Amino acid sequence: MQLLPSNDENATRYVSRWVLAFFLIAFLLHIWRIFSLNATYDQGLFLQEIWNGLHGRPFESTLASELSAPVLFDGELPQIGYRHLAQHFTPLLILWIPLVGVLGLWALPLIQVGLIALGGWVLFLLGKEHLSPRIAGWIACSFFATAPVIGPSLENFHDLCAVPVLFFAILLGISRDQKLLYFFPALLLPLVREDVGLISFGIGCWMLIRRPCWRLYGIGLCIYSALYVLLITNWAMPLFGSELSRRFMQERFRQYLDGHQGGTLDVLLAMARQPLLLFRELISPPVSTFRVLLTLALPLALVPWLAKDSWLLIAFPLFVALSSRGGNAMAVSLRFMLYLVPGVFSGTVFWWKEHSQNFEKRAVRRFWKVCLAIAFGFTLAGNPHRSLSAIIPDSVQPWVHVPVHLSFQRGLAAREIISSVPKDASVAAETQLIPQLAQRRFLLRFPENYRYRNIDGSEQSVEYIISQPRYNAAYAPAFRREANWVQRSIDRLQKLIESDEYSVISCDHQSIVLKRDAKSIDSLNQCFEKEVQYAQSVLRNLE
Repeated sequence: MQLLPSNDENATRYVSRWVLAFFLIAFLLHIWRIFSLNATYDQGLFLQEIWNGLHGRPFESTLASELSAPVLFDGELPQIGYRHLAQHFTPLLILWIPLVGVLGLWALPLIQVGLIALGGWVLFLLGKEHLSPRIAGWIACSFFATAPVIGPSLENFHDLCAVPVLFFAILLGISRDQKLLYFFPALLLPLVREDVGLISFGIGCWMLIRRPCWRLYGIGLCIYSALYVLLITNWAMPLFGSELSRRFMQERFRQYLDGHQGGTLDVLLAMARQPLLLFRELISPPVSTFRVLLTLALPLALVPWLAKDSWLLIAFPLFVALSSRGGNAMAVSLRFMLYLVPGVFSGTVFWWKEHSQNFEKRAVRRFWKVCLAIAFGFTLAGNPHRSLSAIIPDSVQPWVHVPVHLSFQRGLAAREIISSVPKDASVAAETQLIPQLAQRRFLLRFPENYRYRNIDGSEQSVEYIISQPRYNAAYAPAFRREANWVQRSIDRLQKLIESDEYSVISCDHQSIVLKRDAKSIDSLNQCFEKEVQYAQSVLRNLE
C-alpha cells in the first residue's frame, strides 16, 4: 500500500485501505493489551458501568465509587449503587449496552477503534466536499498517523472516542447543506460528556464567523451547548455526588478558587476577577504548550498554525487545557487530545481550499511527507500505552522488557485464575486484572480497597483478593508507581493473612489468591512467603 494517494482516482481506494488497516491493527493491539494485562483501571470501570446497564443498573460502578470525593477525601468506603454520572455525565454510553451484552470484554475496543476509524473516513468525505480527492486523502491519512489520534485509540476505553466522528459529521452536514446530517450529530455531541459542550459551542461560534448562511443555526448551537453544560454541571451532576466541585474543579482550577469549592459558573467568575492570573496560566509552561501545538500540527506539515479555521474551532477546548492545572489535558497521547484533533484537521481542510495551488509544488508534498514520517516515528517510539511493549522496551535505563512469550504466558495464567473465581463473587484485584474481572457488580482495586458499603449500608469485605507481586515487580526498577504497588500489596496481604480474615487458596509465580474465611494450607502459605520474599528482594535492590 502506497504511503499516500498519488492521484484523484486512487484516493478513495487508498483511504479506505488506511481506514481498514488502522481499525484492524488498533483492534488487535487492544486485544493484546487486554490479554497481556497492559490494559488497566479505566478499561474495567467503563466495562462494569455498561455491563451494569445490561442488568438494569445503568451507570452504576464500584470502581467509579473508589474515585468519588467521599472515598478519596473523607475516608469512606466504596459503595454499591454509586453512579458514575457524578464524575462524568455520559448518557451516550447507553447505546453500547447491547453490544457489551453480545461481545462482553471485547465490545469496548471494537467501539473505540471503530468510532475513531469512522471519524477518519468522515473527515475524508468532508475533505472531498472542498478539495480534490487527492488532497483530502492526504489529510485523512495524516489523521491516522498522528500521536493525538493513535494514542487515544490505543488507550483504555474512554467516552471521548465518539467526538471525532460527530464533529466531522456536523461540518459535513454544513458543507452539504443537509440539515438532518447537521442536526443529528449536533444534538448528540454534548451528550458524549458534559464538557464536550465546549466543543459544540466552539463550532457554533465558528458558524457565526465563517458561515454566514448558517448563523442562525450557529446561534442555536451556542445556546443549546451553553445551557446544556450549565444545566448538567450545576444541577444534574450534583444530584449524584459532589465530585465536580470537590474533586475535578479542585484538581484543574484550584488556583482560581483560592481553596473554595465551586462549579462551572464559580470558576468562570473567578477567572474574570483574576485576569493577570488567567493570563499567566495561559502562557505557562511555554515548552509544554509548544510541544502540544507542534504535535498537533506536524503531521499536517504545520498548516494548522496558519489556518484561522483551526484556531477558531479549537479555541474553547484549548483555552480550558491551557488555563487548567493538573490532570493530563496537555498529554499528547491521551484522550484529552480528542478535544483538539477534530478542529485542527477540519481547519486544515478549509485552509487547503483557499491554497490548493500550493499542493502542486513538489517541495510542499515532500515536506509534508517528511513531517508525517517524523510524527509517526515518534509516536511508535513512544510505545503508546504499552501497546508495543512486546517489541519495544518499557525502559532502557534501567532495562525493563517483558518479551512476547512471557506476556503470553502471564495472560494465559491470569485467565486461568480468573476463571476459577465465581462470576457473582465480590473481588478486589490489582489494576492490570480489573478489565478481565469487570463484568460483575462487586469489584474493587487492590491494595487501595478490599472493603465496601453494601446497598443496605452494612460494611462488607470482598470474598476474593487477587494479587500479582511479580507482575508489578518486573516494572519496579524503572517505575516508582509499580514499586509502591508492590510494597503496599504485600503489606496488606500479610496483614490480612495474619488477622485470619483471609487465607491463601491459590499461589504460584503468577498470582496469589486469598479467600475470606477459608481454611489455611501450609504448602500455600509457604508459597506465599516465597513470593513475598522475592518481591521484597526486588525492592531492596532499588534502594
